[in-house]
Amino acid sequence: MSKKKITDLKFDDKNFNKGTQYGKHLMEKSLSKFGAGRSILIDKNNRIIAGNKTTENFGELGLEDVKIVETDGKTLIAVKRNDIDLDTPEGREFALADNQTAKTNIDYDFDYLGSELSEDTLEEWGVESFEDINNMDTSDAFSLPDGDKAPFQQQTYTLADAQVEVIKDAIADIKKTEEFNYVETFGNENSNGNALYLIISQWAEQKK
Repeated sequence: MSKKKITDLKFDDKNFNKGTQYGKHLMEKSLSKFGAGRSILIDKNNRIIAGNKTTENFGELGLEDVKIVETDGKTLIAVKRNDIDLDTPEGREFALADNQTAKTNIDYDFDYLGSELSEDTLEEWGVESFEDINNMDTSDAFSLPDGDKAPFQQQTYTLADAQVEVIKDAIADIKKTEEFNYVETFGNENSNGNALYLIISQWAEQKK
């Protein structure tokens, strides 16, 4: 085991995950309240394979110490927190924070995914290009939640290939804007849905 500083690590300049504003908020909250939980993963050159966002937020909080455990992948590395007991309110909240932060902070950069990995590799790992927008059902189905289900709706439309390409490009473009970082999501975690909402909201404003 060796001790390093966070400045000794190198970020992935082609990180597949752009992260989300809400995910960043939760990560900062978790690190501030509980400190580091999961380990990050680096390669033999100290480049970060997994944990770029964690490292970024860790550094922004003024924390800088890193312990490096070297392995060939045949030994499972466990991080033991001597100050945490899982069967306490704090321990259970920590577990929730860990899972929820990971869930909300994924927003794939499909430009990097497409340039670095083959379509077969993406499909092997269950990643659909441009999430659901490139895999739309061509039926006329339209479904709404029943009863007391969460206040979200899933809509399916029939689109021509050319129309899908226009929509994909528009979604990709709007996600690069500053406005997208602050779009009202109403609790929706689907980035494509939020992007479409922003596009249509802007169109509606122009119509007035």
